[in-house]
Amino acid sequence: MIAWRFIITDFYQLHYDTELPPFDEARAYSIYARTLERYTTLVMATAHKIRAIIHARERSGASHPQRLLNRYNRTIGPLFSLDASGTLSMSNHMAKRLDIARLGHVGKNVRILTTDE
Repeated sequence: MIAWRFIITDFYQLHYDTELPPFDEARAYSIYARTLERYTTLVMATAHKIRAIIHARERSGASHPQRLLNRYNRTIGPLFSLDASGTLSMSNHMAKRLDIARLGHVGKNVRILTTDE
């Protein structure tokens, strides 16, 4: 869904702006990079919300939201994972994808999982 938004936007611009170059490899790469950046940002924002839920439940003495963590991990895995304390980690493969797209700054505060974890 995220990529479609960028694809439609670019095709719309090409259709109405005659001075733009045709859809080429550079535009495709731009869509890929924007999609990776947006997905990583969404995952980080949702992880922040879940961390807030975990801390609120700890303060109130309620049970740990393991079901919420499991459901979210199924959604973001295998590229990302969230541990019981709410710490977000990304796979080594995702870190390489961000570096290739020159987006290493996007996930700079996210722990990178090693292969043995």
